[in-house]
Amino acid sequence: MIHTAGFEPPALQEPIFDAAGNLIGYSDFFWKDAGVVGEFDGEEKYSKPEYLKGRTASQVVVLEKNRENRIRATGLKVVRWDWADLLVPGTLEGKLAAAGVRRRRTRSGSLDALIRP
Repeated sequence: MIHTAGFEPPALQEPIFDAAGNLIGYSDFFWKDAGVVGEFDGEEKYSKPEYLKGRTASQVVVLEKNRENRIRATGLKVVRWDWADLLVPGTLEGKLAAAGVRRRRTRSGSLDALIRP
């Protein structure tokens, strides 16, 4: 979808560091020039034991929120999406455009056909 919508390709699993040089974590997607971190939220990390690693779902949510706050404190923007966002044409595109992710070209005609009635 990112490619089809014409956005610059992101770096994947980019390490993000705080001002002291401490690793905050790895982004799912990163657009350095735009200063945007993209995070895809799947339900598995909140429900499967191998991802929970002995923690409750609420503990994982709080840790994720703290991680996001640390990323934002670096001056980066964070954009989140999930499967539902990918199923509605134009939703992810709107989120990335609003965050300032640059396009290398306009979106594809096939995407236009999905969005426009």
